[in-house]
Amino acid sequence: MRKLLTILCLLFSLNVSSQCVSNQSFWINPVGPYTPGQVVTVNYTLGTFTQLNINWIIAFQINLGAGWTNLQPIIAPGNPGGSGGYWLWDLQNTYPSGLNFGPGWRFVNSSIFNPDWGTSSTGPFTMRFRVTVGPTCTPDNLLISMNVFGDCLTGGWNNGACCSDPAYQIYNGNVQVVTPITSNINHY
Repeated sequence: MRKLLTILCLLFSLNVSSQCVSNQSFWINPVGPYTPGQVVTVNYTLGTFTQLNINWIIAFQINLGAGWTNLQPIIAPGNPGGSGGYWLWDLQNTYPSGLNFGPGWRFVNSSIFNPDWGTSSTGPFTMRFRVTVGPTCTPDNLLISMNVFGDCLTGGWNNGACCSDPAYQIYNGNVQVVTPITSNINHY
């Protein structure tokens, strides 16, 4: 009985930490650590979005540490079998709930009922973007993570769940500062 309770508690805690997103994966090229000026390509996939209480996926937000610059979208997520609409690259958007979103892709639903709904697709969703390590002589933060938002968080739907899925960490490191090598100074 104790073993069963332990297993159930473990499963419940795993479910709480990630309610609607599952099967997340990524590849990153080149693999870190990174020095100033390096260009890095990130490919992220969300395998499945579970629609609890008809909560639909509406946005993918890219979170970057201060050491990154020049964020560029390459491939937008698809909409396999989902609602009418499209994914829009956006640097900043304030949703009806007051959530300040961006940068990333947000879904624009073509519904005449509510344009703030997400897409009914459950995935998979794959996207790609590129970032550059900024010019610096300090070990700036190079965190890359992804937030997945359901429309209950943005105000498009009020009977949702999945409003607290944690960010998915893709990379966590610092700029590798290159110390310049100089010749000895000759004092005559």
